[in-house]
Amino acid sequence: MWKVVALFVVLLLGFALGIWGTYRAVYPEKGVHRLTAVFQARAGETAILVRHEAAPALAMGEMELMAFDLESKTLLDQAGLKPGDRVRLTIRQIPPNRLVVVRMDKLP
Repeated sequence: MWKVVALFVVLLLGFALGIWGTYRAVYPEKGVHRLTAVFQARAGETAILVRHEAAPALAMGEMELMAFDLESKTLLDQAGLKPGDRVRLTIRQIPPNRLVVVRMDKLP
């Protein structure tokens, strides 16, 4: 009987860790969010234009075109993006309404 209980506890812990990992992937820390988008164009040295999915945590619906500021010019230079490339953006929300991309990963 104890083996069944031990197995149940191990499976329950594994399930909880899986949920926690998924949550942390979307919400890395307070004020930081992740968003999947399609790169459209560079909008200056430290800004990009993207088409992005809905972002409920930011109270934003899906958008055809939105500009995001980048933390640094290096982020865009290192990503080597072309229009149409899918990207995962890690965005820091700076009160009251500023959104700054702090990480950009090109998706396959």
